[in-house]
Order: sequence, then structure tokens, then C-alpha cells
Amino acid sequence: MEKFIYPLNPPNRFRDNGKQMQVLCLGLSRSGTDSLRSALRILGYSDVYHGFVITSHQREDCAFWVPLMRRKLRNPNFRESIDFDSVLGNCEAVTDGPANVFGHELLTYYPNAKVIINRRRHVDDWYSSMKKTCLEVFSWPMWVLSWFDTSICWLWWNFELVMKEYYKGDFEKFGKETFKNHYKDLESRLTKDERPFLDWTVEDGWEPLCKFLERPTPDVPFPNGNKGSGQFQDNMQQATRDIVANALRNMTLCFTLLLSTTLAFILTRNL
Repeated sequence: MEKFIYPLNPPNRFRDNGKQMQVLCLGLSRSGTDSLRSALRILGYSDVYHGFVITSHQREDCAFWVPLMRRKLRNPNFRESIDFDSVLGNCEAVTDGPANVFGHELLTYYPNAKVIINRRRHVDDWYSSMKKTCLEVFSWPMWVLSWFDTSICWLWWNFELVMKEYYKGDFEKFGKETFKNHYKDLESRLTKDERPFLDWTVEDGWEPLCKFLERPTPDVPFPNGNKGSGQFQDNMQQATRDIVANALRNMTLCFTLLLSTTLAFILTRNL
């Protein structure tokens, strides 16, 4: 039913033989992911995947992530075959959500990629940042708009499933616990697999990052993306401006039609 009311076809990308997934940045959102994306671009990695792409120009990607999260929610231990290249095939690096929800699956699918565990130094800082950004943007006004635009609807489902899947439906109660478990589980997996990884914070800057990736250190300041809740919300508003406008237009049309129909019915009954 939802595919009929809100149709959205998933992407069908593929990976060229000469282009490999080189870097997996598996830290949670609001852990320097946008700064890291910009840094990787400066270092020469092309098409660095980030959560903003699904809000701006690759909204069809939600049709890949949403069904996948639903399957994982039904069976947390699922190990079915996942063709990540159908959504990430054009990318050389990945950071941010929703990909970071599938850290273990990505480690299996891309065994030769270098791994960066990006994090905030203090869980309280991360928790506060999440509440002021992601949870503020995806609040009840966005839920209302999701009824009137296909792209916003899929973005809402994506957000809602991340909350259910990763934060057990209650970020305030389980957010900090999830933060700790996310990094603990990844470190345990990587240590068990004897797979090298870089434990990194945005304050570490270029030096450890370039050393780990074996790239020369750029002669430019380390990028500082999405600094503060205001910049994050400005970026989100810019990325979703067209679909929010479409949702508002559709909502206005629906309520105008409803009001006109109601008035016509009342007038007809009074004749």
C-alpha cells in the first residue's frame, strides 16, 4: 500500500572495476561526520557517502535503507546477503547514517576497506548535540509534512526506524547506552578480526588521519562542518527546501479541497 501511495524506486548503482570502497567511517552521527566527509574529499576520495545525500539529491536511497532497517528490526541477528554496492557503488568512502547502523554488515561486505571509528570525546556532548539537531529537525512538524510529500515520508520512515532500531524507540532513555555499545561492539569485532582501525576525533585533525590513510597532509586547516545546531538546521533547511515547499503546497490543496467539499455539502443540505 505504501509503495502505491508514496512510490519511490530504490537505486540500482554498480561499482566500476577500477573504483573500490576504500574507507569506512563507522562512528555515529554528530561525531564529526561532516568534517570527516570534507576531509576525505580534500584527500582525494571521490563520492564520500553521508546522510545529507538522502535529504538532498539522492532521496531514492531511502527506498534501500528503510526496507533493510525493517528486516533488521524484525531479526537483529539477520545475516542475509546485502548488495551494498547498489546504493554505495559510486562511493570510495562512507560516513554518517544511515550506513553506520550497518557497521558490521559493511565490514563484512568491504573487507579491504580501511576503518575509521570516529567519535565524540564525551558522551554527554554527543547526546546534547543529537538532541539539538537530529531530534529537533525530525519532530512533529516534519511528521505532519510527511503525509503530503513522498520524499519527506521516506525520510521520516528512515529517521523513525533508526530511532526504533538503534535507540530502542527512546533516545532520551537509551541514547547514551547506545553510544557506548556502538563503539564497544565495533572495537570488539575489529579486534577479533585483527583488522586495523583508527580511533579518531575531530580534534585530532589531519595528522593521525593522513598517517593512517597514507596520504600527504594538506596545507589547509582541517574542515569544520556542521558546527553547532544552527548550522546543522540551516543545512537541513537548504537541502529539503524544495520538498518542504511541495508538501506545504499539497497540504494547502488538500485542506482547500476538504473545506470546499464540506461547504458544498452543508449548502446542498440547506437547499
